[in-house]
Amino acid sequence: MNGFIIYRSRYGATRQYAAWLSAELKIPAIPQEQATPEIIANAGFLILGSSIYIGKLLMRNWLKQHAAQLQKKRLFIFLVTATKKDKQEKLRSYVQQNIPACFEDNCRYYFFPGKIIYDQLSLMDKLKVKLGGQIAKLSNKPLNISDFNDVNRSHIGGLLSDMRLLYAMDNPVNQKVI
Repeated sequence: MNGFIIYRSRYGATRQYAAWLSAELKIPAIPQEQATPEIIANAGFLILGSSIYIGKLLMRNWLKQHAAQLQKKRLFIFLVTATKKDKQEKLRSYVQQNIPACFEDNCRYYFFPGKIIYDQLSLMDKLKVKLGGQIAKLSNKPLNISDFNDVNRSHIGGLLSDMRLLYAMDNPVNQKVI
């Protein structure tokens, strides 16, 4: 399997998922800033991981910048978000608003739960969380802004299964012809 994991993380959840995937698949995990066009060119497939920050994919601009190269690759994109799995419409909107449409035919998407640990947020992010909570309250849509950490190795299972299937398809077992 000739692939790479390229990720962008803000507070560590995406980096942790990338590390778990790297260990399981025995392929390198590379921060987005270190991913060169040569790395993309040499990959048979790419696993891309990014957190969602206030509705935007942190990796959004990078995806657009490298779209011509990426649309020729098999892509597996995992999005790390605080949005719950039952909010399917919201999750799909993240893909539609952040990922170039040219990836549609060569890409699979996965949503992994993230975390918010208020004490670890930057001052600006703390202010945004408080402001978002106040706006939600005024709109009669209460927003739960309490700490949570749903980052768990078990969430990568679906992506791992798909990668094992890809590996099996690319490396068929030699069969005797009778």
